[in-house]
Amino acid sequence: MLFVPQIKDLAVIDQILQKELRGKKAWDCVYSADSERMAKVQAMRDHDVLFLITTTILERGVTFPDIDVMVLGADDPVFSTSSLVQIAGRVGRKKTRPTGNVDFFVGSYSRRIKRAQAEITIMNRKGKQLKDGK
Repeated sequence: MLFVPQIKDLAVIDQILQKELRGKKAWDCVYSADSERMAKVQAMRDHDVLFLITTTILERGVTFPDIDVMVLGADDPVFSTSSLVQIAGRVGRKKTRPTGNVDFFVGSYSRRIKRAQAEITIMNRKGKQLKDGK
């Protein structure tokens, strides 16, 4: 999943990817007012699309197996510490792949990002202890 700060960013990223990749479009864009939101999420679950470009609308409540997450502009004010933690929580939700990559792309390394990274580290440590039975 590729998260962007604003709805207007969806079209920009979509156009850049279409230009650079020049092949079959393997992604879709989804946002809160998208009338096809549910169908697009289902297409992702059905592996009809490789990934979704989205806003914070999908930071909670969806689970896709075997995904990684990128957040463009993770230092944008729309991404709070808790939303960054929730977004990172989309990764590693299946027993068959309990890990994955979470990448935050930023212009500046903000306090929100540092706090999110610290919280994610603590939760991962606790999860590992539970898994290991400690």
